[in-house]
Amino acid sequence: MARSPMLGARLRRLRKDRSLTQVKLAEILGISPSYLNMIEHNDRPLTVSLLLKLSDVLGVDLRDFTAGDEVRIKSDLEEAMSDPLFGGTRPSAAELDEFVTAVPDICRAFLRLYRSYRNSREDVEALTDKLASSPYLVASSHSVRTLLTSVRSFSEILLDNIDLAADERQQFLEIVVDGTEKLTTQVDELLRFITGENLEGLLDSRTPWEDVGDFWERNDNFFDDLDHRAETMRAEIGVDAVALYPRLTELLEARFGVAVATEPAADGGPAHRLDADDAGAETLILRDDLAPSSLRFALAREIGRRAAAGHIADLIDEAGLSEAAQPLAADFLAAYFAGAFLMPYDLFLDRAQAFRYDVERLAQTFGVSLEQACHRLATLRRPGQEGVRFHFLRIDRAGNVFKRFSGSGLPIPRFAGICPRWNVHAASGSPGSVDAQVLQLADGSAYLSVAFGQRRAGAGFNAPDGGFALALGCRIEDAGDLVYSAGLDLTRSETFLPVGVTCRLCERTDCGQRAHPTLIHGAERPPAAAAKPAPKTDRK
Repeated sequence: MARSPMLGARLRRLRKDRSLTQVKLAEILGISPSYLNMIEHNDRPLTVSLLLKLSDVLGVDLRDFTAGDEVRIKSDLEEAMSDPLFGGTRPSAAELDEFVTAVPDICRAFLRLYRSYRNSREDVEALTDKLASSPYLVASSHSVRTLLTSVRSFSEILLDNIDLAADERQQFLEIVVDGTEKLTTQVDELLRFITGENLEGLLDSRTPWEDVGDFWERNDNFFDDLDHRAETMRAEIGVDAVALYPRLTELLEARFGVAVATEPAADGGPAHRLDADDAGAETLILRDDLAPSSLRFALAREIGRRAAAGHIADLIDEAGLSEAAQPLAADFLAAYFAGAFLMPYDLFLDRAQAFRYDVERLAQTFGVSLEQACHRLATLRRPGQEGVRFHFLRIDRAGNVFKRFSGSGLPIPRFAGICPRWNVHAASGSPGSVDAQVLQLADGSAYLSVAFGQRRAGAGFNAPDGGFALALGCRIEDAGDLVYSAGLDLTRSETFLPVGVTCRLCERTDCGQRAHPTLIHGAERPPAAAAKPAPKTDRK
């Protein structure tokens, strides 16, 4: 079993909560106190057999030992503390472990405060650019000055000429009133332009995507009840992937009363939508240019949305998500059901191990896309039947991260750009490529990273290709289980590619690809140095 980050600190907290000494707990578990001490300091793994003993002897819920969102909290804290705002303060990894496991709610509150600061700062910067370069602002300012001049001029005429005829005075007063009304309207528009339409967004800086992402991490990207419900329904229609599409359409219509139809693709149109006629009859309409894997996934997701509606609602209620995040979470959970339906847990894990986690073979076997297979691999967390712990992310050519999950323990930055040396960047511009590297962080931890270059399905000739990349990876201890480790020397750290998480958190002073100065040494940008060649395998 791979060493899950922070389990040692969690075990230490459990022992202290039960008022047990290391000697006593070691005796209960049948191990030596020195070995227990190494487990608590993450120098030895907390194995499945020891977890089962903890569950049997002390009545510990095994779910207490899922990494949850603590890895993500620690990574976000490290990244936040790299901000110049904190003057170079940098807690050690051990201090962060203790802090996150002891007071996770305070850590979350700190991160919410930091997000508010970051968002406010970004809004101020955007507003500065907006004010400095907007033609509208220039025109509005001119209009305001013109109206002010007019109001002032006619007001002075009224003030200096008290003997004006009544009709003339009335005419000038009407001009002044009309000018002030126009001035008020212009100023209101100008204020709306300056303040923007997102005041509520500024007050609530936590986005629905972040809310759902944290919910996902807290549950370790695993929802066993949804898995079992999907497996049961899949068993009813058979696991053979051949002719699955007509079976799904039949199931959706017969059990849930939803017809299925296709329509010609329209530029910018949705991939699928649900329509209802006046009588309330529903039809799921799919674009006719969708890949077969996308068609099947859309049908399975709609089935999951209905078959597991009650359970999905319960999960969302228990999570305490914001109102804006709830429909997004419902979509994510329905998609989780679809993945579990198309790739049943036991069968998928068996094939994954037999294929040595060859993602392309898995996608072909189960009739799913490469991205769907990658995402499913990151959900294999069933106690006693765990797969390799994977991290997973999707990134576009501009470096924007659309999906992220730190299951392996690899920190994936949230507030800044990912280290440019990660192989996922190059893959985003090379559709069809597969590249494997061993990435080593400055703390010595190493990860196998496999990057897949992708092109948006259905992009026609001369259409923007929407190139992006997927990255799937694991800790070096598990890398030998993956087919992608072939040709890589996993035993010699000098062959690993030195990387960071993000530039401000990187201790490496010899990197020629640094975009920002490191805050760890308080140094300015170091002189460029020749980048160490990346050991890798490359095909396609």
